[in-house]
Amino acid sequence: MMPDTRNPALSGGDGTASKLTSTGPAEGAWSQSMPAWSAENTSRLWLGAGAGLGVLACLALGAAALQAFLPAGNDATCSTGSDCNERGVALGQAPDALALAARMFQRGCDQGHAAACNNLGLAYQSGRGVAEDFEQARTAFQRACSEGFAEGCSNEGVLHEQGLGVPKNLGDAQRLYLQACQRGSALGCSNLGALYAAGRGVEADSGHAARFFAEACSRGSDVGCKNLFESQHADPKTATSPE
Repeated sequence: MMPDTRNPALSGGDGTASKLTSTGPAEGAWSQSMPAWSAENTSRLWLGAGAGLGVLACLALGAAALQAFLPAGNDATCSTGSDCNERGVALGQAPDALALAARMFQRGCDQGHAAACNNLGLAYQSGRGVAEDFEQARTAFQRACSEGFAEGCSNEGVLHEQGLGVPKNLGDAQRLYLQACQRGSALGCSNLGALYAAGRGVEADSGHAARFFAEACSRGSDVGCKNLFESQHADPKTATSPE
């Protein structure tokens, strides 16, 4: 099993992996017949400042706490990149404040906050608060990834795999998923396993697939656990269990 390389400095919290299930919309899934290799969502909004890097999680806020972030006028201010991201996460819980949330993420990203860049990419990818723009999404994910944010690498990989805002390139998708997985992303591990299971861009290898699914499962990915079960059922000789 690969070492856990989460960087707590980028999460803004203690770096522990969140086990919360995201409520974000799915932006497509990969599937193959017998068994069906599922893929993690790539459009989960939003990443809370205190969330672990392994899983994108919504920031749970009570009505009173959320109201504190909502501006009286049509704009809001923030100081540091982390503050901008946190305010964007809070605003993202209110349907009528998505545009302002996206502006907060943009400000946070401009200040070099990797999680804000990732959330900005998610906003552009799903068209929440801004016009859908896959090229802008890729730019934001790429910046998040270059700053060491694992989920940004995985999300950029999805764009390469699906050919969104960039020519389809399974080699680049594999490289980015591996980079994400090595940095502690359950999302990246599961998506990488799906490539090996289906032989997409790489030689089909059920053993590699099972190991990456096991890694994803051990880091809290429900999809990774499902894929691990399917891989074990499909080929017991390559069965791998998470530690």
